Amino acid sequence: MSLDAHAVSSGLGFKKDILMFLHMLWKEIVFGGHLFALGSVSVVMACSFIFMIPVSWDIIFVTYLLFYAIYLYDYIQGASSDKLTNGSRADYFLCKDKSKCTVIVTSLVLFALMVFFTSITITVIGMTILALGLLYGSHFKKLTKKIPAFKNFFVSIVWAFMAIFAFIYYSVPITYGAVMLALFVFIRMMNIQILFDVRDMEGDREDGLLTVPAIMGDKKYPFILRFINLVSVILMLGCVVLGLLPVFTLAVIPVFYYAVTYINKVVKSRKETSSYIFAAFEPIMWSVFILAGKYVTILSVF
Repeated sequence: MSLDAHAVSSGLGFKKDILMFLHMLWKEIVFGGHLFALGSVSVVMACSFIFMIPVSWDIIFVTYLLFYAIYLYDYIQGASSDKLTNGSRADYFLCKDKSKCTVIVTSLVLFALMVFFTSITITVIGMTILALGLLYGSHFKKLTKKIPAFKNFFVSIVWAFMAIFAFIYYSVPITYGAVMLALFVFIRMMNIQILFDVRDMEGDREDGLLTVPAIMGDKKYPFILRFINLVSVILMLGCVVLGLLPVFTLAVIPVFYYAVTYINKVVKSRKETSSYIFAAFEPIMWSVFILAGKYVTILSVF
């Protein structure tokens, strides 16, 4: 009996350890900057699927590390101020003692990868994006006090650039379709960034930051979010009709309904963390849906 009891106890203990590990892994992915790093890779992969650009491992690592370093540094810098609006993430960083050394090491690895596996042009572009991203909180964020929605435009432009990054990386001529894909990414990220500003509305007003929710208020910002969501749908449909993007890119349309869900949740409660996690997951879904649409199209031919 004692042996059986010990076996059961060991089994429960092992299961508990696994669940604890998965919980820690989930928190690291969600709060540690990995979600948006994976999202940036998703943009590059979507570009590859649509325009048939072969992607190698180095561009994946470069893209991932670039956005991981930027978002991790931003979260570390904002850990104290996040205590009121994003307490879970703030507690995670304060408990885990995430240091700037991680950002430095990541940046050095990124630089080494670009020097050894890419051209001088790509290295300069990559390090410029990294520098702009790292300096945003200390230098560029202040511009939002003078320029309405500067933060949203700043972040969205960087994300939009990733839609044509593969073209530049492999010296492939940039097409009109790539520009339209970049515009799509820009619009979608504007939507996501404005949504995140809803959570920080009071703090942004106190700091004098002219974010869209801070300017528009509780009654008007939902219209802006829904309008931008609709515009992105129209853009995608128009690009397909004009032949700028293949038909299978319409497989991304479920993302718009997905966005309606998390937008409505935020409108009901600005403090519900899950809504923002759903929004952060969206960029990852772009390439997943586009790849699925591509395969369905191929299979339907046969």
